[in-house]
Amino acid sequence: MNLLSLILVFVCVLIVVQFWRLRGISEYMVGYANQYCNKHNLQYISLARTGSKFTAYKGKLDWQLRYQMEFSSDGESGYLGTLTCHGKEVINIDLPAYRIAN
Repeated sequence: MNLLSLILVFVCVLIVVQFWRLRGISEYMVGYANQYCNKHNLQYISLARTGSKFTAYKGKLDWQLRYQMEFSSDGESGYLGTLTCHGKEVINIDLPAYRIAN
């Protein structure tokens, strides 16, 4: 096995590990969004990743991911909010004004 083969194997392993990490973060964020909606009496509908980049936050290098969360407050109206996380740490939640169900 020469050096080029070793580098290619390393790059392939690195890609697989990062893919697995992103999947783990996404699964964690679905659970987080569900808990957030339950805590605030909202109905969770869906969560979709809209952006990702590898960056530093508070001195730590990790993936910074943006998600679009669809939710309802009264079972009739749908709203879109954004969640931003760095790794598994949620750093921002931005929800629009929504109707409070009686």
